[in-house]
Amino acid sequence: MNKKPHFSLFLALFLALFVLPNSLAQTSSDLQVEADSLNYEAEGNLVTAKGNVFLRKGAQSLKADIITYNQVTEQAFARGNVVFTNADQIWEGDTLKYNFITGKGSFPNLNMESGPFKLKAENIERLGPLQTKMTDVTVTTCPEITDPDFAIRASNVDVYEEDLFVMHNPVFYLHGVPFFYLPRLTLDKQRKPTNIDVVPGYSSRDGFMLLTSYSRYPSDSYRTKTILDYRSERGFAAGQNFYWYNPETNTDHTTLKFYGALDQQPYRNEKQEEEYLAQGIDIPDTRYRIKFDTRQSITPTDTFWAKASYLSDAKVVEDFFSDEYRIEPIPETRMAYSAIGQGWNANIDVTRQLNQEEFNAVNRLPEATFNVPLLKMGSSEFLYESETRAGYLERTFSSFNEENGYEGYDSLRLDTKQMVSYPTRSFGWLNIVPRAGGRITYYSNTKGSETQIVPVSTADENNVITTVLETNNIVTAEAADVRVLPEIGFETSFKAFGLVHDQPTRLGKGLRNVIEPFANYTYIPEPDLVPADIYQFDTIDTLSGQNNMRFGVRTKWQTQAPQPNGRHSIQDLVNLSVSTAYDLSSDADPALSVLEFDTEFTFVEWAYARIDFEYDTDESQLDTLTAEMRFIDEDTGNRLSLYQRYRAEDVNTSQLDYAINPRGRLGFEGYTRYEFESEGFEEQHIMFTIKTECIGYGIGGKWLIGDTYSDGSHENDTYEVWFQFWLTAFPRAIVGTR
Repeated sequence: MNKKPHFSLFLALFLALFVLPNSLAQTSSDLQVEADSLNYEAEGNLVTAKGNVFLRKGAQSLKADIITYNQVTEQAFARGNVVFTNADQIWEGDTLKYNFITGKGSFPNLNMESGPFKLKAENIERLGPLQTKMTDVTVTTCPEITDPDFAIRASNVDVYEEDLFVMHNPVFYLHGVPFFYLPRLTLDKQRKPTNIDVVPGYSSRDGFMLLTSYSRYPSDSYRTKTILDYRSERGFAAGQNFYWYNPETNTDHTTLKFYGALDQQPYRNEKQEEEYLAQGIDIPDTRYRIKFDTRQSITPTDTFWAKASYLSDAKVVEDFFSDEYRIEPIPETRMAYSAIGQGWNANIDVTRQLNQEEFNAVNRLPEATFNVPLLKMGSSEFLYESETRAGYLERTFSSFNEENGYEGYDSLRLDTKQMVSYPTRSFGWLNIVPRAGGRITYYSNTKGSETQIVPVSTADENNVITTVLETNNIVTAEAADVRVLPEIGFETSFKAFGLVHDQPTRLGKGLRNVIEPFANYTYIPEPDLVPADIYQFDTIDTLSGQNNMRFGVRTKWQTQAPQPNGRHSIQDLVNLSVSTAYDLSSDADPALSVLEFDTEFTFVEWAYARIDFEYDTDESQLDTLTAEMRFIDEDTGNRLSLYQRYRAEDVNTSQLDYAINPRGRLGFEGYTRYEFESEGFEEQHIMFTIKTECIGYGIGGKWLIGDTYSDGSHENDTYEVWFQFWLTAFPRAIVGTR
């Protein structure tokens, strides 16, 4: 063999352009050839390349020890250390037959890489660029194909357009042990999460669990998920989800979800059944949830969105989708269309509770709004703003509440607020903004009250009859009426700056303090139509007369933080606001309202803190408090968050969220919630993860304190434990039970 490694490229080009016949250069002008030696047979139009052979044509390339190539048919036969590359696919083996024109070829005993997948097959028959057939196939995402920790094996596989792998009768193996079978499986190398998620576990409520889901990705903008769950104490459940989305945006989407269960044990015990029935909650054995959600950008300024849920009973979401229940305990059905123009925005909103027998609701059938934010009036300095809404409103009650005397009501409501203000500045530093306007609200139905005196007679054991008079207040329907709330007032504020120092610190360059005292006076005379005469739908119906002065102070501590471009930008280290209001019409002394306190701390990028509270000065008590501290390392994903929520006589809860080394080989994450009123932990959730080169394992657990019944007895605490694994080549699809 004539080896000239230093001149192999020059030799290949010289032979191809000058030594070989012109027909070779003409028919294969886009073919690149490199080899230690080349031999041309004119009679068969064959070129035999030996030693470090490399052929390239477009996105396809072929490497081997020996390649025989027909320059007319472009049929190639390669032997020894064969590596065939087509775009991002890599085929490796001992021999190969391939035609560069038709795309057909035969690849016995080859290994292949395609995207995140590695594949080994006894035989591969490439029928063209659109389809390939394989036999005795092993697929894995592990780096080692010979004995992988995880593998899918199938006797036959069809590959379409080099992206979709359709496996027939695949069997799943974990450390060589088969554990799952499907009649058909489609793998798409472009997808992100795993196709199949299997979560075995145990729950004190549901017994042994096996939660499975299978995802398909027919296109870049559409996917489906098929769900099959088994709970030993409750039976089988199944679901089907459909997702349509715009891959170019993160906003436009449509989701349709179905889930149904044949629940063999809808109540935990007889005590819970008794409590639920006393509240009017009757849970059937056949349970389901249908959920729809969509958001579509009609134009850059017009958006349509809708959501709807239809349930078999009031507890199905809480029982089977606890995370969703925390976010939305009462399902909402709503459609809205919003538009934004130059100096205005409008919205049409329709809400209708589909589960009317189970939940109370305020329905808007429909309600339209039109708002004009602060807008300069022509060339003057006056500013104008308005809020207008009109709609037919309906208040409905659950069947249980209706049986206990609650009656629904409805009304057509037209409401508009118009305000004109005039910003001024005095002495070069004092901002004074007087305003005048008002609010007019029309109600097609109002209410009144009527006192009825009813005699009630009772007889004792001696048949002595006693009659007493009971007084009942009955709500009566009244005619249409208008509420007028004229308003005048003014706002005033000023800012004072103080430079503490101008030297660099670890937080930035210099330190500045900004103080802004402010006050806002509002006078609204008492209207003829007061809240007691109005059917209540939302906060608009609670409005009445005012004569108060809200005042307070905002203060900031700022520094100049360095930017990557070498410049500095102002960063708020501390942002504090304290305010209250003085009621000028009250006879109380002092007539102060709730003291509101709001502050944020952002000293470094990885730490954030916020404290908000309201203090009732009349009762000398803390009404509400919300506190939050977050520590996040963006590089490692480590995080620690502490939340505190307090509401007088209602909530006093702390929650700790954490994730330690979530992207590393060993990690854990979860949360724990503590209730101070009961002096005990309310809920805990933890997930331990272990990751190898190709598989991630998770062991999770959840514990929840039992309910307290009306007689003071307690339900047993519930807990769940589960196991799951996922392929590290893809993001983990789920982190716990549904």
